Formats: sequence, structure tokens, C-alpha cells
Amino acid sequence: MEIHLIWAQDFEGGIGKNGQLPWHISEDLKNFKKLTLNSTIIMGRKTWDSLPFKPLPNRRNVVLSSNNIPDVEVYHNIDTCINTLQNESLTKIFIIGGSSIYKLFFNYANYLHITFVDISTNGLDTFFPINLKSINQLFIKQSTKKLSNDANYTLWLRK
Repeated sequence: MEIHLIWAQDFEGGIGKNGQLPWHISEDLKNFKKLTLNSTIIMGRKTWDSLPFKPLPNRRNVVLSSNNIPDVEVYHNIDTCINTLQNESLTKIFIIGGSSIYKLFFNYANYLHITFVDISTNGLDTFFPINLKSINQLFIKQSTKKLSNDANYTLWLRK
């Protein structure tokens, strides 16, 4: 089973502000939807809470949390989550945030989907937990695609 991490960040690694995405770039949101459609997506409770509508449609929404959430597929630890999904013979899963969930799954990741956002935003309070230097040591950038004047999507493969 391939494990894909997907996120957008500014060049300082900022990914969130007050529990939300710090920018609204429709081209990035469309790209996220295109990549994750008909897949299993895994997120933490805070990311679940931040979704504008729940569950994200046409995807299997899974939450990794110490709490139960009514009518939501929740796992309380990463090992149970990965083992259960592997036993279902899934070909790939997408990790969609937040920071603590990315940190848990990073060492398992085969692919990274990073959209670099060129918008200066004050007050960012959430950052991707791994710096670009470390990413460059472990992954090779496969491609770059300009989504808009403010966003470039990149695909990375583990070395």
C-alpha cells in the first residue's frame, strides 16, 4: 500500500492559521480533489473539525484520534490504522493533515504531494513538521506543475 502525504505550504513551511488553511487557491483545491477522489483519506480530529463539509465526498474519510467521533471511521493509533487498511488490500491512501498526523506518517510515506504557495501570510501558527532540507535528503522531486500565479504543485518520490 502506497502512502501519500498531500499538503500546501508557504516557503517557511506554514500550513495553517487558526485551525484553517491560511489561503484559498481554487486551483490547489481542485488539484487536491482530483488527486484524492475515490481514495481513502486520513486526517486528525482538528483537520476533520476544520472541514467545511463532512465527510469529503467520494472519498473514504478516516480520522486518527484518541477520541471517538459519532458516525466516523476512527482509529486510535497509527499501527491499527495502517494494518487494517493494508489488510483491505488498498493500493494507496492519502494523509491530509494536520501537522501531528503528517509527523506520524512521514516515515511511512512513499510519495509527497506538496503545493508551494507564494502568498505572504501573517499569523501562521501551524507548520509542516519536517523541513525541506530533510525532505530533499529522503525524496526526489519528480515533477512540478504551475497551478496558478501563487501555487506550484510538486510530486516527490522516496529515494
